[in-house]
Amino acid sequence: MDIGKKANTYLLLALLLGAAMPVMLDLAASANIYEFLFFAYVLSTAGSLIFAVKSGKMGRLSSYLKNRRSFSLLVVIGLLNYAFLEFGLLVAERSVGASLATVVYRSYPVLMLLFLPLILRESVTKRQIAALVLAFLGIYIALTGGAALSISTAEVLPIALLVGIALMSAIGTTLVKKFAFDMESSMFIFNLANLAFFGILFAAAGFPHEALSAASILALVYVGVVYNVFVGFMYYWSLRAIKTTLFTNIYFLSPFVTFVFSYLILGEPIRVYYLAIAALVSAGIIIQRKDTKGGTYHSKKAETHREFPLFDVTGAFGNSDAPYITSALDSDGRILAARVNPEHVGIVDDILMNDRDFIGYAESSIILRPGSELHVEESRYIKAAIGASDSDHILISIGDMDYSEGFFELLAQKAGNGPFVNSDNKFTK
Repeated sequence: MDIGKKANTYLLLALLLGAAMPVMLDLAASANIYEFLFFAYVLSTAGSLIFAVKSGKMGRLSSYLKNRRSFSLLVVIGLLNYAFLEFGLLVAERSVGASLATVVYRSYPVLMLLFLPLILRESVTKRQIAALVLAFLGIYIALTGGAALSISTAEVLPIALLVGIALMSAIGTTLVKKFAFDMESSMFIFNLANLAFFGILFAAAGFPHEALSAASILALVYVGVVYNVFVGFMYYWSLRAIKTTLFTNIYFLSPFVTFVFSYLILGEPIRVYYLAIAALVSAGIIIQRKDTKGGTYHSKKAETHREFPLFDVTGAFGNSDAPYITSALDSDGRILAARVNPEHVGIVDDILMNDRDFIGYAESSIILRPGSELHVEESRYIKAAIGASDSDHILISIGDMDYSEGFFELLAQKAGNGPFVNSDNKFTK
């Protein structure tokens, strides 16, 4: 399946299935939190191991387990994205309900704007901020009915906890996109880390046991297998392949879907003004679609950033088995791409072949020419991501981000009198 179509399919499935998670946790309100989460992660760890085996990723998984740095990073990311979320929601929902908890937690896409330039070096524009604020405003209206939000004293601490969870999720989600680990393998380490974490909490609490109701067992299976294994995999896979702020803008529809599930399963009423979410999120998505600058790679090199846009296309290579690509990604490298003015293609060729300043770059650089393909899926994805046509030449650099920035900067200087493309993202003459 085409990478773009696959990413959109995964996003839709993750959106629908993930929206049911707060409702499922509400069904488990009578269960002991420590016992519930411990056994949920017993299921998750077993399920994600089977998933890795069936996906043929045991080699990559083994390499992560042996590499102390990779393993530590995956443990931290797994705890940020799961331990705080599920433990916090179980605690908070007993005080504020599933709908309010979901709305506060789903503020994390706005908080991600704080970390995108710092961690991913993505350009954040006023349009992107406006789109995400519109989406969050829709959620606020749906929650309050347009009135001022009144919070009781008893709700202050649970809501503060939810804000903290949202912050942890914003950081953890951004880190997933930064470090291009194999996702099937990563899901096992995420779940293993959380199994250890909740196992410690379960033991510290004295191994409490309460009889599980049928609803709690349903919630246990859903959280342990569906959410912690498959929803997580689809969510992170699509996140890497779609512009971050567009992805998060679409995911703002999740509370709306949660409200529907809350009505169907918990009997919580649906208000007509909940449609404000759909309307305002849709407006935000349209804004995101028309924003060509947002999401481009923000180079530290002023000349490079000013003269032509770079794009982080690492998401196209998540399943690559090419040694030079997997080696670069395992070393936290990224893959940057830019369109090249046809008049400069010969200069680029000459520099890569003959200029000693570029000997190191030549082995990790690719010119994707009209009609040439890396793999068909990867080429299509890259062209779509940077807005290139089949007749365009695309230059790709693989490796450390600073290394690649230096490559494009030197290339721009050696190309002569003008940039590859101008500030309007059009070829210069």
